[in-house]
Order: sequence, then C-alpha cells, then structure tokens
Amino acid sequence: MSKAWNPDDIFDVLASEDVRQILVATNVRSMSVKELADICDRSLATIYRRIQAMENYNLVSEEITRDADGTQYSEYKSELNEITISVEEGQLDININIEKDTVDQFAELIEDLEQSQKQDDQSDTDS
Repeated sequence: MSKAWNPDDIFDVLASEDVRQILVATNVRSMSVKELADICDRSLATIYRRIQAMENYNLVSEEITRDADGTQYSEYKSELNEITISVEEGQLDININIEKDTVDQFAELIEDLEQSQKQDDQSDTDS
C-alpha cells in the first residue's frame, strides 16, 4: 500500500541537517535519543521532535531495549533505503523506499486485499 504524502512536508523533514544525521547514524545501528543528541550536538527535546517527524514518514522505527540494570529505553533504527525524486508530466513525484519486516508487509498485503474486495463489492453493487 502506498502512502501519498505532501512533497512540501517530506522536503521540510529531510531539509533538517539533524534528520539527515540521524538517518545516517541509525542506518549503521540502532541508537538511543541520548546517543543521537550527542552526535547531532542538540538537546534531547530537539532530537525527540526530529524522531517524531521521521516516524510520521516511517523513516525510523523504535525498538525497546533494556540496559544492564533492567531499565527500558527506546532505540531508533533507520528504515530508509532510497529516496527518488522525479518530475513527470508536470508533477513532482517522490518515492521513498523503506525497509519493512515480514509482519508489516503481511499486514499491508491483507489491508490491500480487503480494500480490493471492498472496491469489487462496491462495483458489483453499482452495476
């Protein structure tokens, strides 16, 4: 299932140097907000805002981790594989290729099949 996003919104997210640094750093390994704040030399609040914007576009995923004393905290991993920007027939087209685990892929397949069935049922009713 493909999500239609406003190009201006995704450009705003990707225009942030912090977002680009987070994408690169978390492509290598999952990282905590504290680690990302250190890498980007930004406050924790700023990194949380950037992460939230990135999550809205599925650019990162959250993993819950435990440290040695059992305390839970979140780590983030880049899901971005590729961004393609093209201009075709007078329109800007942005394709974002993200990694998805098998469970997510299966859930989307089921959702697409259900939507197809609803459209088929609606077509039958309209006929």
